[in-house]
Amino acid sequence: MALTSPSTQTKKEEQGKMRGIFSSGTTGLIQNQHALCTMATQESPMSINKEKVRTYIANILHGLSDTNQTIANYVLQNPSMVAQLPVKKLAVEIGVSEATIVRFCKHIGYAGLLELKSALNRELFDDSDLSLPATPDILMNDTRHDVAQKIALTVDRAVKETIDLIDMQTINQIVSLFISARRVMFIGFGASGLAALEARDKMNRIGIDSDAFTDRFSMTLKLANLKPDDLVVAFSHSGETPEVVNAFKFAEKAGATRLAITHSTHSPLTSLGNYVLLTCGESERYQGDSIGTRVSQLFMIEFLCTELTKQNFKDFSSQSISIKALLIKERVKQHST
Repeated sequence: MALTSPSTQTKKEEQGKMRGIFSSGTTGLIQNQHALCTMATQESPMSINKEKVRTYIANILHGLSDTNQTIANYVLQNPSMVAQLPVKKLAVEIGVSEATIVRFCKHIGYAGLLELKSALNRELFDDSDLSLPATPDILMNDTRHDVAQKIALTVDRAVKETIDLIDMQTINQIVSLFISARRVMFIGFGASGLAALEARDKMNRIGIDSDAFTDRFSMTLKLANLKPDDLVVAFSHSGETPEVVNAFKFAEKAGATRLAITHSTHSPLTSLGNYVLLTCGESERYQGDSIGTRVSQLFMIEFLCTELTKQNFKDFSSQSISIKALLIKERVKQHST
């Protein structure tokens, strides 16, 4: 249920990225494999709190090399041993060289093994008084009370872990993007489409001109009218949904700013985003799409809307009052007919 990336800000410049170009008509989105472009760069698209070691490592796991994945998995499965063992014994336990362990620590953003151990020790100490189950997975032999408790735990952990991943400096920049954008376009498919619709409604209520698209055809028509001062926000848990990735490629071509809200730090979507906000939530057994995923997305929407309202309280308050007045007027009209 975790996610992240080092808190130090980085610059990314990637030349020769394939651009997604969309054909018109009902055939949907067709990617032109011959269109080459330079991907837009952005200062610090993703800055995350790596003090929550296990949450952080679990999130970046699939983007690591095979050797680094071996070390990462050992850290996740044996955090206490990693925090205590000297590097020589640790290397023997994992089956790699001492230098490889040190390189791994530096690769994931720590100064070395000592800093990783310190972070693990702090985390283990903070967790020592918790009487929570090791996993919220729902099992076939769980009682109804167990199921209710585990669902509640999943929701609670999803929110807490999402908070751990938020970098407040990045949030300040993103809030400014929403305020200055000509128009905001939310996109998402499947369960993430529900988050896009929720975001649209909440943003419109506070005066941010927003649309949401959850199907290819209507999204394609709207993408054709994108301007450089528009903001495109994509929800995708995996960061690999083809339609959403293609939409980001098209938005990049139009010069629009792109914000990815995703669980994955290493995905086509994050590589195309100017900014990335990470959410938590894994698929739990017997539950299909995770409630943790949906809750973390909704939490992020609520957090952004609250920050936007704080920054422009007077404008948004009057806008909210106007919207409520219009809704009441519409209800009165419906009852009178």
